Parts: sequence; structure tokens; C-alpha cells
Amino acid sequence: MKTMTRSSSAAPDLRWRLGLIAAAIVVVITSIPQIGLIVKRGGEWHGSYALIDFDELSYAAYLNTLIHGGPRRNNPYLGRDSDQRNSGESYFSIQSLPAYAVALPARALGISTSTTLIVLARLMAFASALAVFWMLIQITKDEKISAVGTLIVLLCGRLTSENPLMAVQNYSSFSFLRLYIPAVPFPLFFLFCGFVWRALVDKSKKWALAAGAVLAILIFSYFYLWTAAAAWFFCFGLLWLVARAAECRATAKTILIVAAVSLAALVPYFFLLSQRAHTIDEDQALRFSHAPDLFRVAEIVSLLVILILLVHIYRRRLDWRSPETLFVIACAVSPFIVFNQQVLTGISLQAFHYEQFIINYVVLVSLVGTYHLIWSHLKIRPIVWAAFAVGVGLVTALKDVRDNSAVNVRRDQAKPVFEQLAVSGPYGWTLFDNSLLAASVQTDSTMPQLWSPNMHIYGGIDEKEKVERFYQSLYLLGVTPQMFGDELQNNIQVRVAVFGLPRVNGVLSRNPTPISDAEIQAQVEAYTSYINNFSPLQASRWPLVYVITIGDHNFANLDRWYTRAENERVGESVVYEVKLK
Repeated sequence: MKTMTRSSSAAPDLRWRLGLIAAAIVVVITSIPQIGLIVKRGGEWHGSYALIDFDELSYAAYLNTLIHGGPRRNNPYLGRDSDQRNSGESYFSIQSLPAYAVALPARALGISTSTTLIVLARLMAFASALAVFWMLIQITKDEKISAVGTLIVLLCGRLTSENPLMAVQNYSSFSFLRLYIPAVPFPLFFLFCGFVWRALVDKSKKWALAAGAVLAILIFSYFYLWTAAAAWFFCFGLLWLVARAAECRATAKTILIVAAVSLAALVPYFFLLSQRAHTIDEDQALRFSHAPDLFRVAEIVSLLVILILLVHIYRRRLDWRSPETLFVIACAVSPFIVFNQQVLTGISLQAFHYEQFIINYVVLVSLVGTYHLIWSHLKIRPIVWAAFAVGVGLVTALKDVRDNSAVNVRRDQAKPVFEQLAVSGPYGWTLFDNSLLAASVQTDSTMPQLWSPNMHIYGGIDEKEKVERFYQSLYLLGVTPQMFGDELQNNIQVRVAVFGLPRVNGVLSRNPTPISDAEIQAQVEAYTSYINNFSPLQASRWPLVYVITIGDHNFANLDRWYTRAENERVGESVVYEVKLK
């Protein structure tokens, strides 16, 4: 049986040199999308951050409101004059710790949301790398393996979240840096794992309390991180109890301390959850099913890890009771717990978030741990793995630049328009003819929007109002019922606006109900009735002050209800100042 050269309970002599180098490499590679945007725009860059995930626009809008002194419970797209008191909680207001951790310093320093996000991405890439390095060195006690492992975990996440051979990739590059969630709390997950390790190995109450405190913070930070952390803790604690029965009393004490602290945090968490705006539930795509989910990429890789470990344990090359082996097994087993808990509970909530934002990284930790445990049999030098990780990271970054270039350029071109709205004299509703810009504007402005694809996810607006706002925006932009019907057939964004994301996005719901021709026809008839009966009361419900377009439109409907000043061209956008007649 393989013997350990050092006691498992001995704290490693922590050296940060290689960890800092690895962190610097992670920062440079993950900065390539931002650098690509700056280079692409050259002297015309207006300071926008490089988007890697469309959902970032929702978080940026909420963060921008907090930076400008808005309340915790708010809908950024409804503006300052909207009544937010009865809107209920949203998953933004419940998971508000990361937002305030970013907003308060940004407000104190007087920097914009876009600048904040640019700086934040670099800081969190560095912090995440140091957190992973610190955790790995606790387990491996090897600086080289820990540094290389940091590169593998953070730069190769896409390889274990979806099939790398797929022609179409659904997930964002470097998804751990999606701003501001999960980027801000992401390092805490690995600190939690390291704290639990030290608590069990050292039999330390101090480390157990620290682990419980971190898990409590994660509870108010991001649902998928804290539940994944809880699943991993369950696996590791159970394995430790079984394998090291002689330590059962100390182990049980550690588990109870961590559980007690986190359960105390769950009391206010569930209270806030009970106060949520029920209008936000429709986009959560909650599924009720006991069906197992066993064929995700992360699970397939984990199964291979488990089989490799079992072979070496069977051949007595590994001690299955050693803390290092238990840690790696816990990381490899966690995906099966996370993706199959619904077998017992009957409830599954957008499990792909685990696959994209945390479990893929946990699986890579198990791979690094497996390499450490059996490295003498593989005969592969760490530098080879480092080169592999850097290569994957570079390919991922350059692919991100290519895929998101047009989107980021368009957002940057429109940034002067957003900033103009932020300092303009008249305050009122604005209308964009482009859904990307309608979602992006709240990063740099607090002007309310007539319609935006993201406005309903914060609460304060029900389904009927959401659709009416969309209808009115189409009507004022001159969209006819026939054009609307064609868009419902062919434009995914229009389908989402009318029928909701879970009905359209197969990733959110594995068995979405297809949108029928009869449903489309019913919507066309409803829109026809709406425009035929459009009244002064409807026109005055959300009085516009600006209309911003990047395309050509028939403004006959708009001119019937508004006076339209001479247009101003800013980049590719045309800005009309309008006033209700």
C-alpha cells in the first residue's frame, strides 16, 4: 500500500510563489475578451465591459441601481418613480450580499458600473485562483501540483460542462467570472472546502466555525453555490464518518458545528424566500420529476475518476481511508448527488446552472486530486498539464472574442447614448427598438424602460403588464399584426417575450411544451385587438421621453400620440426626443 511521505494532519508549508504566477496567468487569459473589445474599438472604445453571458446585463442593472443609492428590493427597469414597496423579494434582493460588497466601494470611490465590472472581473479571477491554489495545497501539500491544478480548474471548466466537440456551445466562456454572480462568491466555495478539510483533519472547532460562516455567506450569495457546497459537505462528511470510525465523535462535532451555523442562516433566508414576488417564479422553470439525470458530461468524467480510484484501491496502491482519497472521492461523487437529488425530493430547479457554474470545476478538482494520488504511475510532468490548461484557456478566450464581438461592439457603440440618458434633463420612459440595447441601458442609466427583455425578473410587474408593455413598444415602432405573426414564427426573442423563456429554451426545461400554431394565432389576434383599441389612456400610462432606434421604422403610430423632435445620431443609434400630445 502506498505510504504518505507526510502526515495528513500536518499543515503544509505554504508558499505562494507558484500560486501567484498561476493567478497572474488566469487573470491574463480571462482578460482576453476585454482586451479584444478594447483593441477592436481602438480609440473609439467608450469604456464598456466585455459581456460573456447575457444574464450579466440583469446583474449589472441591479448593481447600477445600488451604486446610485437604490433600495435592496427594486426593479431597475421600472425607474425611481415606481412603487417598489409591494413588489416582493426577487432572487437579486435575496442574494444581495455580493451586490452590496461591490456597490458600496464603487459608490464610495465614485466609479461607474461599467468600470467597476471591468476591474471586478480581474480581481475575482485573481482571488479565485488564490482560493483554488490554497485549497489544493492543503490537500496535495505540493506547490507545483497545486499551481498547475489551479490552471486546470479555472481554465478548463468548459471541458466538463458540455461536450467540447459540439458545434454549438451553450455555455459562456470562463463562466465562473460571470458578473457579479457567481464571480464574487465563487472563491468562497473553495475556501469552504479547504476550511472543512482543516476542521476534520485538525479536529478544529475554529476551522469548523469558519466553514459554517462561509456557507452562511454563500446562502445569501448564490443558490447554486451554497447547495453545491452543502452536497459536497454531505458527501465528504459521510465518507469521513464511514472510513474513519475511530474519529466519529470529533467528526460528528465538526459536522454539527458547520450545520448549526448554516442552519441559523437558513431561517432568514427562507423567510425572505417566502416573501418573493410570485411573478418571478415563471422564469425559474421548476420541474417536478423523480427521473434520474445520469448522463451529463460532468457525471461521465466523475464516473471515470471513481473507476480509476477503485482500481488503485483494489490493487492496494491507495489507502481509501486516507483524507486525500476521501476528499477526491467526495468531489467525484458530488455531481451525482446534485443532479439526482430529485429522485428523492421530486424537485429540480434549472440543474444546468450547477453544470455551468460550479460542478464542472469540482469535477476538475477531482481530476487534479486523482493525478496527485497516482502521479507516480502516470509519469506525466506537471508542465505538460500546465501547457494543456493554458492552451485550452487561450482557445476558449479567443473563441469568446469571436462569438461575442458583434454584441460587445454594439453595446459599446451605444454607451454614449446610455450616458446621455443618465444626465438628460427630462425624466420618463424610454423605448429601444433593439432588445440587446434595451437590456444593456441600465448598466449606465437609471431611466425607466417601456419594455426590456429582463424587466419582469425583478418583480413589480405581472405577466399581463409585461405583455402589454411589449405590445405597446411594437405598436409605437409600427409593427403590423402580419409582421408580428412572422416574428413569432421566426424570431426567438419575440417568442421569449410573449411565451416566456422556459417555453423556448430547451436548456431550462428538458421537455418544453412546444408553441403551437393556435397559440401564435391567438397572440396575433390579441395584438390586433390591442392596436385597434389603442386609446389616450394607454398612451399616457407610460409616457415616453426618448425613442432610440438602430433600424428604419414607420412612425405613423408614434406620431399620432407624440410630437417628435429632430433626430440626433449617436454612433449607429438615432435618438428622438418625444413628448406626449
